[in-house]
Amino acid sequence: MLTFIHAADFHLDSPLRGLGRYEGAPVDEIREAGRRALGDLIDYILENNIPLLLIAGDLYDADCPDFQTLLHFSLQMDRLRDAGTRVALIRGNHDAGNTMTRSLKLPDNVKTFRSAHPHTWRIDDLGVAVHGQSFGSAEVLDNLVPSYPDPVPGFFNIGLLHTSLSGRPGHRGYAPCELKHLLARGYDYWALGHVHRHEIVNENPYVIFSGCIQGRHIRESGPRGCVRIDVDNRRSARMERIILDVFRWKTLEVDINGLDTFHQVVDRTAMALQETYTRESGGRPMGVRIVLKGAGGAHVELLRDQEAFRASVRRVGADISRAKIWVEKIVLNTSPAIDFEELKKSRTPQGDLARFIDELENNSKSFDELGFSLDDLAAKLSGTGVNLPDLRDPSLRGSLLEEVRRILIPLLSTNSCSRDEHPG
Repeated sequence: MLTFIHAADFHLDSPLRGLGRYEGAPVDEIREAGRRALGDLIDYILENNIPLLLIAGDLYDADCPDFQTLLHFSLQMDRLRDAGTRVALIRGNHDAGNTMTRSLKLPDNVKTFRSAHPHTWRIDDLGVAVHGQSFGSAEVLDNLVPSYPDPVPGFFNIGLLHTSLSGRPGHRGYAPCELKHLLARGYDYWALGHVHRHEIVNENPYVIFSGCIQGRHIRESGPRGCVRIDVDNRRSARMERIILDVFRWKTLEVDINGLDTFHQVVDRTAMALQETYTRESGGRPMGVRIVLKGAGGAHVELLRDQEAFRASVRRVGADISRAKIWVEKIVLNTSPAIDFEELKKSRTPQGDLARFIDELENNSKSFDELGFSLDDLAAKLSGTGVNLPDLRDPSLRGSLLEEVRRILIPLLSTNSCSRDEHPG
C-alpha cells in the first residue's frame, strides 16, 4: 500500500492588489488564508501518517519579497521531516526565477527538482519513482515531456509537471503538451500544476490537476484543496479530493424575473445568500459577488438606488452569517420589463430613441456620422489607470449601445407604452 498527497499552486502570501479599495474587505483574513490552508494541509498529512507530498509548482508568487514567507514554509517542512514525510517539489512559472527562494536551504526531506533537464528521485522504501523538472525561467514554452526518464521497473512511477497541457481558459500556455504525450511515458500517475481548477484529465492512469489549495479572488471560486491518492498492492490507484480552503469565493446569480420593487429584490437576494452560506460555506467566511439578472419591474428602481441596494445587501449578508459573508461586488445585469419591439412602434421620444439605437447598431456609417469620440476624455484620464472603450471597434460599440438601451430607455419610459399611439 502507498498513500501520497498531490498539491500545487499555493502562491503563498500572494499580494492582494487593489483589495483595499473594496468597502469592508477582510484584507487580513484573505491575506492569511494561504498560510492557514498550508497549515491545514500539513496537519492532515501528519494526522493520517502520509509518507509523501508532491508539490507541482508555484509554491510562491513571483518574487516573494518577504523572507518570512520562505521561513514559514521551511518550518512547515520541518514538521513533515520530523514525521518522516518526504516532499517532491518543482518550481513553476511564478517561482522559477525567485532568487530569494534559492537562498533558503530547505530541510533534507524536501527534494527540489533541477531545471536543466528532467530527472528521477527513487524512494526505495516506498517503492516510488518521482520524475520531474522545474521551470528555469518564468516562460517555458517547450514540451518537456519527451525528455522525461523512462519508468523504473517495479516502482510506482509518478510524473511531476507544471503545464497548461494543450491549453486551459485563463492560463498561459506554459510547457505545452498533449495527453497522449503524458500517456506515452508509461507512468502510473501524473501530478500536474499550473491550472488552478481541479480537473481529472484521465483516469487510467490518473492525470490530474489538483488545483490551488486556496482561492485568491472571485475568479477562483468554489472549494479548493489537494488530492489524496491511495495505491493498493496491484498498483491500482484510488483518488480522494481533500478540501483545504479557509476562505471561499462564490459568484451568486439572483434572478429578478417577476419582481416589481426594490425591497422584493433585497428579500430574494437575502434568501439566496442564506441558502448559499448554509449549503456551501462549511462555516468558512465567504467573499460573494452577486450578479442580478433577468427582467422585471424592479429594474428602474435598482438603477436609481444602486448605492442603497448595495448597502442593504451588505447589511443582510453580515446579519445572516454573523459577519462571515463579505459582499465583494454587485453586478447589475438586469433588463426592464419593457417590450422593445412595441416601444419602437410608438410615436414617442422613447420610441424614437429605440429606433435610433437600432440604426446605429446596424449601420456603422450612421455611428461614424455622429462624430462621437472619447479621445479628449481619454487624454485627460491618461495615467490614471482608467481605460475607455475604443469606439472604432464595432463590438465595443455594440456593448455601449446595449447599455444605453438597457439603462437610459427604462429611466425615460415610465409606462410610456401603455399611453402611446401606434402607427396605423
